[in-house]
Amino acid sequence: MPYHQKDSLSQNFIKYPDLVADLLDASDLKRTDTVLEIGPGRGIITNQLLKRVSKVIVVEKDPILAAKLIEMNNNSPKLKILPKDFLDCTLPVIPYKVFSNIPFSLTAKIISKFLTSPTLPDSMYFIMQLEAVEKFIGLPEETQSSLLTKPWYEIKNLGDIDRTSFTRKPQVQIAFVEFKKRLEPFIKDENKREYRKFIIYGFSQWQGTFLESYQKIFTYPQLKTLEKTFKLTGLKPTEVSFDTWLQVFKSYLKIANENQKDIINSFH
Repeated sequence: MPYHQKDSLSQNFIKYPDLVADLLDASDLKRTDTVLEIGPGRGIITNQLLKRVSKVIVVEKDPILAAKLIEMNNNSPKLKILPKDFLDCTLPVIPYKVFSNIPFSLTAKIISKFLTSPTLPDSMYFIMQLEAVEKFIGLPEETQSSLLTKPWYEIKNLGDIDRTSFTRKPQVQIAFVEFKKRLEPFIKDENKREYRKFIIYGFSQWQGTFLESYQKIFTYPQLKTLEKTFKLTGLKPTEVSFDTWLQVFKSYLKIANENQKDIINSFH
């Protein structure tokens, strides 16, 4: 059965089983885990996951590749294949982890889907473009992506991956990244949706400074108090630290009236 690589998905598949083994060794995966993988391709990661964990859920929308995976693994009861587009699939409600070499062009959408799901993965390991990794870590400055992720996950670059390790050599630098769920999130569950909207609103205003971005949300006296309390004078949203963003959001929850909160909650 022929194998076809999908250029449209910008997916670069790993060539070497030994490299996959090294990456798995660097993860926190245990034999009792359920692990989700996206876009397995030839199954070089899937095959090793099946040897290491209790259950592997694979999302593969190509029926030919899905059938090949089933054939290669002798219809293993440990393997569950979801034959659909990952962005359209329903995520597990049981505890699970993620280990995947994802299409680089879909990185933001994939991680956003996990972050907005009712059950967050206990940990996530991705082979990703280095530039995207740095955006999620917040290097050299905070980004919308880092601020939307950090309340729930510690993010660490576990190391670069040689570009020659892929079936089609990527034109960008590649890294292996860990998203480790915090034991106690910095944002309460009941505020999760509002925090997300608060961050996205601030990064969508195309204003020069942090304070200007929220001038329609806070009153002038409130803005002056925030400016003085958190030393926000002249700072752009990306120049405000993650800890300060958290404190400003918690202040917003206390001081904003219903009309102010409606602006955030109705923002798309």
